[in-house]
Amino acid sequence: MAGGRKASNLAVWSWALYDFSNTIFSVSILTVFFPLWVDQQVGDGAWLVNSATAVSALLVFLTAPVLGAVADLRQRRVPYLVVLTLISVLLTAGLEVAGGIVMGVALFVAADLAYQSALVFYNALLPGVSVGRGAGKVSGIGTAVGYVGTILALIVLTLFVSDAETIRLGLGPLGGWMEVGGEPNSNVFLPTAVLYLLFSLPAFFFVPDPAVRAPRLVSLGAAYRDVISTVKNIRGYGGIGTFILATILYMDAANTAVANMALYGREVFGLDSAGVRNLLLFSTVFAIVGSAASGFAADRVGPKRTLMTILVLWLISIALAAAAPAAWVLFLAGPLVGIALGGTWTVSRVMLIALSPPDKLGEFFGLFSLAGRFSAILGPALIAFLLLVFEGLDAMAYRISIGSLAGVMLLGIFFLTRVPDDRPGPNVDEYASEVPVHPKRANTLDSPP
Repeated sequence: MAGGRKASNLAVWSWALYDFSNTIFSVSILTVFFPLWVDQQVGDGAWLVNSATAVSALLVFLTAPVLGAVADLRQRRVPYLVVLTLISVLLTAGLEVAGGIVMGVALFVAADLAYQSALVFYNALLPGVSVGRGAGKVSGIGTAVGYVGTILALIVLTLFVSDAETIRLGLGPLGGWMEVGGEPNSNVFLPTAVLYLLFSLPAFFFVPDPAVRAPRLVSLGAAYRDVISTVKNIRGYGGIGTFILATILYMDAANTAVANMALYGREVFGLDSAGVRNLLLFSTVFAIVGSAASGFAADRVGPKRTLMTILVLWLISIALAAAAPAAWVLFLAGPLVGIALGGTWTVSRVMLIALSPPDKLGEFFGLFSLAGRFSAILGPALIAFLLLVFEGLDAMAYRISIGSLAGVMLLGIFFLTRVPDDRPGPNVDEYASEVPVHPKRANTLDSPP
């Protein structure tokens, strides 16, 4: 390890707390409360939420790789993380005073774009907090802490909806913005923004942001040229193109399986809302365990072997769910889903660090973000298509659609076998000491890396 430096405990936990904060936003705004608010505003609002999410995904598609290139050119990530997070926080708080569905959806799209963009810079900070500690271990801590944020959001924020009057009385004069009566899902927007900001602050001040080469002048044209050059020459980057293709496939299957868990339980086995909530919470507890365990395994046996094992767990859990004779089998598959879900995200970003040149890490995390956006589109489209084709088969249509994800997962495993079995250690060590910046080199795009 260069210079013998080791990331501090404060840096590690500050980085991990950002995972906690952004997961609160994800659960509250992307998954639960904003979609419910839209549904209250327009009735059957699923189409509107999905359309808004698709618009946001398209914008991320156009911007994420360029933002990563900007981070690589300037060799700084924290300033962009701070600005994008603050924008997302302000837009989330703005949902409370949106005043109507059109403004609300517009704020949602912008907040999601800022949130997704901030994650590009957040993930690129992982090597700096992994020096001397193991990228797998630190990544696992972050993901595990993030799932604790999921549980907090599902339990605590729900009180602002289900017990709004009590919370308003408890807040006294500070609770004047809250609505009572019915299911006021808009009550969670301001608390979400506050929690998002509060737990992001340590990352703003205590996470190291080292350079691995001299910074270069930033321009939009230069950033786009960098991205185009990287994509054209991606075969020269040690299997990273194949890994991103594999990521699209296995993330497609994994995210779609999780997104349809509640609907599948309700439509096939008649689970009520309490049963669905218990299944999700039960699975999330195991996601915490899976995150930490897979991180340690990635450091010990390597990210590729660990990820292969995780994808086999996905195959087993998808098969169990598709063939389940009764609802209790879902509670058997749930822990496997949780462990696999926590491990997938933990190990994927470690593997990306292992495959990516240190001075291109932001750019490749931008492309990695695109893989997630593709999976968010392709998986639901496949499920929708199969449900339409087999519409007359009732519950069997859901079994067939979920079972089809096993085939997608198998394709992901196939491409993953063709990726080199690299370790992240050498690349992480590049972040152990900052590169001295020569003033003449700091202001030119033509200086060598």
